[in-house]
Amino acid sequence: MASKTKRKTSARRRRPSASPARPSSAETTRGPFARVWAIVKRIPRGRVATYGQLAEMIEHRLSPVGIGWAIRAAGEGSIPWHRVINSKGTISTDGEHPGLQRAMLESEGVVFDAEGRVDLETARWRPRR
Repeated sequence: MASKTKRKTSARRRRPSASPARPSSAETTRGPFARVWAIVKRIPRGRVATYGQLAEMIEHRLSPVGIGWAIRAAGEGSIPWHRVINSKGTISTDGEHPGLQRAMLESEGVVFDAEGRVDLETARWRPRR
């Protein structure tokens, strides 16, 4: 006689979708997206911030990728999006707009090295608390 074995069943976690859902109007007017926009507006000319830095500033309510989505969701011309770069000191938007972000930063005095990197030690924005 075969014995019955119990199979352990585990609750399956839902996999995150490849693209996040569009933010609700409440999120965009007073949620993390609005907080990101307010911070990006404070980055002065000639300075940069990283996606991870912004995530830290909003207590990780969004990941660095979420910060990118928030920036992308901002109205055109409403924030200085070009002042946000990746943690390597390089540009992440060249696939969509080749050369645009670098040109905008260079016009503000941000210097790139031969490998296309910004020295974050000198160019990173350090806001007052």
